[in-house]
Amino acid sequence: MHKFLANGRLWCDLVRQAGPRTSGRPPFVFCSRLDTTGTTTSCAAVPLLTIRKQHSGSNEGDTAPFGSRGATKTAAVHQPVAVPLAVPLSVVPPVVDAQALVSEISKSVGLPAGSTLRKSIKASSADGTKEEPVVASVTSLPGLSRLIYHYLMLSKIRLTSLVVMTAMAGYAMAPGSFELGTFLLCSAGTTLVSGAANSINQVIETSFDAQMARTRNRVLVKGHLSRLHAVGFALGASTIGCSMLYFGVNEMTAALGAANLILYTSIYTPMKRYSILNTWVGSVVGAIPPLMGWAACTGGDLGAGAWILAGLLYCWQFPHFNALSWNIRPEYLKAGYKMMANSHPALCTRVSLRHTGFITGLSLLAPVLDVTNAWFALETLPLNAYFAYLAWDFHQKADSKSSRKLFRFSLLHLPLLMALFLLNKKHWQFREDKQKKATDEAVEFGQAGAIATGVFVSGGDTGEQRSEYLVPNIVADIGAPAPSPGSIKAIEDSLLSNVATVLPTPGKQKL
Repeated sequence: MHKFLANGRLWCDLVRQAGPRTSGRPPFVFCSRLDTTGTTTSCAAVPLLTIRKQHSGSNEGDTAPFGSRGATKTAAVHQPVAVPLAVPLSVVPPVVDAQALVSEISKSVGLPAGSTLRKSIKASSADGTKEEPVVASVTSLPGLSRLIYHYLMLSKIRLTSLVVMTAMAGYAMAPGSFELGTFLLCSAGTTLVSGAANSINQVIETSFDAQMARTRNRVLVKGHLSRLHAVGFALGASTIGCSMLYFGVNEMTAALGAANLILYTSIYTPMKRYSILNTWVGSVVGAIPPLMGWAACTGGDLGAGAWILAGLLYCWQFPHFNALSWNIRPEYLKAGYKMMANSHPALCTRVSLRHTGFITGLSLLAPVLDVTNAWFALETLPLNAYFAYLAWDFHQKADSKSSRKLFRFSLLHLPLLMALFLLNKKHWQFREDKQKKATDEAVEFGQAGAIATGVFVSGGDTGEQRSEYLVPNIVADIGAPAPSPGSIKAIEDSLLSNVATVLPTPGKQKL
């Protein structure tokens, strides 16, 4: 190969030395010279002659000068001569631009304009395939920042954020006092437990996630973290999270968090490949976080409001997830997941519609159970009615357009429903504090009156200056039957008669 290239270069030099022919246009052009400045200089045109190639060591021989068939002999050319290839006389190769050539080669290997061929070799992978150019890749981040980013992706940070928001909503809606420390510990513990559950889910489903376009870019599928690393992160996060909930909040909240972790990783995740009942189990998983927030606020007491809130979250899962899974049915089928959208499409749409009706019923039940005021039922009625209408449209049409509408509105429906629940909850803590304070003051005043030895009796009502006298409190039994002598009632009557003698207007005394 090297000898061939060397002979080619020598041939070009010989052609340039021969110079152009004097008779018009050359019959063919053999090559073009690329200058370093990017300009192109055409080589000399040479007639297609038969030239004897000398391979001897001395390179001695007789050669005819180029362009002359009957010329005299000249000195031997002490350079190897290459035999030109046969090029048709009618073909004239175009003039080559050096910069354009380099740019074209760069584009062919996927490099930006201005890159060299050396960079294109580095950009190629070991197996010879081209690598896609990466812009602002996460690999450009420092080591610690990149690890934190991978942990966030491993925890499914968007799903975890939704779980924590529902737990915070449960805390805010509970009829208890707001304590910042407990609230923060509940939020942090729920975040860690949810992140651990999502990490274990990705560890179990790594091979299946690689088959779906929606999940093929996850951390474990891409190999940014090993599965053992992910398991270690999940164990650490779950241990710290449950400890924060147990020691910082209360036992009920920690038990609910641990139960949700086990339910999600050990039951829901494996069931996705065996039965469509996984949707019902997953809805239970989504209903537990508001119970955790409620228990954190009330000290573990789960009242009627907690179960209504959990019921709303449970029913909301069905139209939300069924509408989501409808448009990615081929991916679920390819990965081997058992979903209603694939095996029971009619059941999928019917269950979605049914649970929008359950949401409306629970919203109307909240005021009846004294959880919210009546305005909650009135304000949520149009919101739930439109949600049910979209579910009905999805049930009738069962197409991608109606499922997308239902899914998008479900993302708006939940935060609006939670906001209305919070604004219309009946047992606000500051209201109860005011009522308790007023009750305590009344009780204290009553006790003081019972201890006192008299009541106030006022004088005239009109035109007269009122005169108040202290009368014993035990005169409340006036009008009772005559008591026996020496009894308490007899003593009361005698005290009353003594006080009545000093009153200015006995006829107008007011007892």
